[in-house]
Amino acid sequence: MEYRFARRSDRVEDSFIVEIFKYLQDKEMISFSGGFPNPDSFPVDALKAASQKVFESNGKNVLQYSQTEGYAPLREFISKRYKQVYDLDIPSDEILITSGSQQALDFIAKTFLDPEDKVLIEEPSYLGAIQTFNSYEADFITIHLNEDGIDLVSLKEKLTHDQPKLIYVIPNFQNPSGVSYSEENRKGFAEIVKQFNVIVIEDDPYGELHFTDIKRTPLKKLLPDQTLLMGSFSKTIAPGLRLGWVCAPQAIYKKLFTSKEASDLHSSNLDQQLIFQYLSDNDYDTHIASIRTMYSAKKTQMEKAIDTYFPKSVKVYPCEGGMFLWVVLPEGMSSLDLFYEAVKEKVVFVPGDPFYVGRQHTNTFRLNFSNASEKDIEEGIKRLAKVIEINLK
Repeated sequence: MEYRFARRSDRVEDSFIVEIFKYLQDKEMISFSGGFPNPDSFPVDALKAASQKVFESNGKNVLQYSQTEGYAPLREFISKRYKQVYDLDIPSDEILITSGSQQALDFIAKTFLDPEDKVLIEEPSYLGAIQTFNSYEADFITIHLNEDGIDLVSLKEKLTHDQPKLIYVIPNFQNPSGVSYSEENRKGFAEIVKQFNVIVIEDDPYGELHFTDIKRTPLKKLLPDQTLLMGSFSKTIAPGLRLGWVCAPQAIYKKLFTSKEASDLHSSNLDQQLIFQYLSDNDYDTHIASIRTMYSAKKTQMEKAIDTYFPKSVKVYPCEGGMFLWVVLPEGMSSLDLFYEAVKEKVVFVPGDPFYVGRQHTNTFRLNFSNASEKDIEEGIKRLAKVIEINLK
């Protein structure tokens, strides 16, 4: 039989992460690849206690169908959290709970994009976003990401010339580069964008995982009517619960609500009430502070190992939070070729190629520090340095 697939299915390829998983079956392999939180940060006992409370107080109802928009007390918690942390006013009726922020991204793309609509993205950008926009047959416009944020001169030129419908950005500890937009860059971004009829998707899964006290203004605060702000509990509580959200002005919210209703009716009622019970019974700030301490120490150790073992011609972007370091090899070196050489030395990372649109054999790659032990960080960087040295000769 000849299967007649939608043409958009041909645009979406498996992530390179699938390729990496093949090698992770080897117990001797050291991995700096996946964007995994460290399981030592998961509040297992507290979640077990919260689960017990939820079932004892609301056992039958929690297993029933629920509201499309999400559990009201959880949405109210998120609203208050934005006010507490960012002095950002987002009413709870503008917060839509989703099954992870990846689902929110899908709903936004489904709601806004027709084939060949233009989406402006950072270069490099999150590979999951590239996959999602590809599946809705978008055309990409890429814009260079500097160490202090997006290239503002290029931003104005491309908004003027290309007139994209959406801009997708990760202003805090970007995946994959770890870059954070400076305050000056954020204000410049907002001043330019407000002159155009374009929607900003502000993806912020890492915003609370900062290692310094630098205050970062959300783009949503600077561009309230043009910005869709996405968040997630995956990096701060547990990714297995698959709970995220999107904040949107009412006119857009209604469209996203309908997209969700048509897709899955609602996110897990049990998981929403479980997380809310956990948040009610525990000090969330203390929990997040412990994650910051853990990840900051791992990041510092990896940077020191890189400084000790890597050739000086290799550059690493500065990182003040999140889960990743972005490495730039000398011009002409391919991180994809390096990957297959590194596999022989029992260490893996993510080559830069999947984070770009239409580019191959880039000289960049991503290292995850959050999910590696101290021993593996030291040994893995040493192995990787050996492979880089050989390939430089």
